[in-house]
Amino acid sequence: MDYKRVIKIFAIVLLIAGLGVGIYYFWNWINSKGGVFGVIGKGETPTTSVTEATTETTITTTTGTETETQSPETVTQKLSILINSPVFEYWLNTKDNGLYFANLNGQIIKINSDGSRRMVSSQNLSNLHEIIFSGDGSLAIAEFNYPQLPTFSVFSASSTSWSPLPTGVLSAAFSPDSKKMTYTDQSALRVLDLTTQKTTEIQKMTQVGLKISWFKENEVLLKTDPSIESNGRLYSFDLKNKILKTIIDGEFGLDINWSKNGDIGIKLNSMERTPKLTLIDNLGVTIANFTFLTVPEKCLIETSKIYCGVPKNIKAGIVFPDDYYKNKEYFVDDIFELDLPTGKITKLFDGNEVAIDASNLKIKDSSLLFINRYDDKVYSLKLD
Repeated sequence: MDYKRVIKIFAIVLLIAGLGVGIYYFWNWINSKGGVFGVIGKGETPTTSVTEATTETTITTTTGTETETQSPETVTQKLSILINSPVFEYWLNTKDNGLYFANLNGQIIKINSDGSRRMVSSQNLSNLHEIIFSGDGSLAIAEFNYPQLPTFSVFSASSTSWSPLPTGVLSAAFSPDSKKMTYTDQSALRVLDLTTQKTTEIQKMTQVGLKISWFKENEVLLKTDPSIESNGRLYSFDLKNKILKTIIDGEFGLDINWSKNGDIGIKLNSMERTPKLTLIDNLGVTIANFTFLTVPEKCLIETSKIYCGVPKNIKAGIVFPDDYYKNKEYFVDDIFELDLPTGKITKLFDGNEVAIDASNLKIKDSSLLFINRYDDKVYSLKLD
């Protein structure tokens, strides 16, 4: 008897059985979470020519109580340009059902459900760096005067006014219920009650170089900026018990885009300068591996679906993701929809039709919205 052959066959059987048990428990865990899909296995498979052409046009939007109405500009049968002027950031306000956007000068314009639009803030924000909005979209934090003298100010959609934060703020975020705000400076982490305007020092700490996020009532996350050149870290801080925990320690190129409630996130990291995209839980544990590569901010996690702009090609030799964030590199994306419970993947848009480099994805009604980095305009892709 060939004992070596028998041993090999037995080992293969054990391996297959082990995989079967692992998959069984993995999918049971997924279903207990309401369904989470992280590996492309069904339907169309994304694969990972860059176009350098850029166009820019401007529109005139009236201020005050005057309004103007613009119809979306059709690009293809399903794709249209919703905002036909360069946009820095946009967000949805669930309280008044408006879509707000900041132009490149930091002026805020509101688009109503009937398509009419009005400039609700004419204030210019020089060297605008970032805009972070609350969960309900009624508030937004703008960081400007960057990097010489970073300044933070809060915009209220209800009062259409700005309220500056104290000098020296490094990072800020809204609470899940949009009633509070946390921010860090060079000496402490603080919480501002937006109703009473009372600020409480939570913990003395130095948070230079860490960006703050707030998904759960008593917990904030602190993360380093993404760079292939440095070890990225992710921490959680318990606001009630004042306990700091390390979730991810020392991963090059670390970048994460979380779901709205922070339960799962799309993580990018690199080992030996080879990037990898995974789906993780809120403890940083890998749930599954994606078979394609993209930048986390090009994805959106909804309740039962993930939408991603997936580059057709990422050129060898670029510093990834650094060159993307520094606007040194642009991609041509296909857009895919991943159904979490079933694992089915569907191509919604082929980048061969129109050169798009999608970022800041959002769902409004039955359309997928995104900023095209080639012209900084907001596009709308019909999903039905």
